[in-house]
Amino acid sequence: MTEKIRKPIGKRKKLPQFTIMNVIEGQAGLENYSSLFFYSLTIDNILNIIVLLILAGVALNLTIGQNGVFQRAQDAANTWRNAETNEQLALQEGADLINSYLNGSSSGSGENEEPIEETESFVGYYADTDGDGTVDGVIYADLAVGNTGDGQWTDSDGNYTIPTKTNLKDYYIIQEEYTDDFGTKPVIAPLNDSSKEDRFYVMALDDFDSSKHYWYKNAYGIMSDYSTATSGDFGKGKDNTDAMIAKWNFADNGGYGAQDANDMWGLIQEKVKDGWFVPSRGEWSAFAEELKVTKENYVNHKLSDWYWSSSQTLTTTAYSAHFYHGYIGHTTVYLDGYVRLSTTF
Repeated sequence: MTEKIRKPIGKRKKLPQFTIMNVIEGQAGLENYSSLFFYSLTIDNILNIIVLLILAGVALNLTIGQNGVFQRAQDAANTWRNAETNEQLALQEGADLINSYLNGSSSGSGENEEPIEETESFVGYYADTDGDGTVDGVIYADLAVGNTGDGQWTDSDGNYTIPTKTNLKDYYIIQEEYTDDFGTKPVIAPLNDSSKEDRFYVMALDDFDSSKHYWYKNAYGIMSDYSTATSGDFGKGKDNTDAMIAKWNFADNGGYGAQDANDMWGLIQEKVKDGWFVPSRGEWSAFAEELKVTKENYVNHKLSDWYWSSSQTLTTTAYSAHFYHGYIGHTTVYLDGYVRLSTTF
């Protein structure tokens, strides 16, 4: 009989054995069993699985949890984007400020650059005439509305008329509150609009200096053209000042005689180049009446006893604002008095 060639049977692994008590019909015996399940779930393997699951859970939490790697990476990206946005906004704001300054519309610490109304009077407000953050004086006339007083300070020598005009510059409130010799008021500054006309007349808050000065000492009795050389009207102070400086500069060569070192027309010329002038009779009258300055309260406004105007009255005299008497007077030109300047903006 021919034997079939058989492949050898591989050895089977012996499975773990466990023994149980078998009780059948009152007979007890021990039997051995082999189990794949118990082979797979030995104590060591179970512990390994548990450890792996714990590690997997920790890694997953560190990666995608609330404070995980992904979340922190996302937070870092958001922080960077926000910083970049803020930097861009800061750069743009800086560029806008530089452009505003270069265009002449910078107001420094401006409060509100909305133009003020033209139907409302701003007499009594303070003025920053060039928008540099420094208060230059107090407004005593507003050409958008004209007179707010009755047009006369005390007597007929104190009469005045403030004209109304159109095509005026725009202005804004640069500071909401400022306190000085005329109380607490906002400060007004111009917007960049140089092609239009000045709206306000402004009186300086301080005298030209602490000394008294002659009107024009050696002009006494010589001013034969007094009625045409200068005017007493409101709005003529600047023209009067220019005319009298020219007279003083000519001196004996077509002027009103020799110059004196204490004549105000020689002393104020640098300020005049900056746009200041000696107020006319009408401008001093408007200042006093519009701001309600009286002989009782002028010292509260830090005003001196009396001031020269730029208006002549006779061949020997010029008008002056006498606050200690409360009227416009006529004063001999070789007497010495205080000087305070005015401007427009």
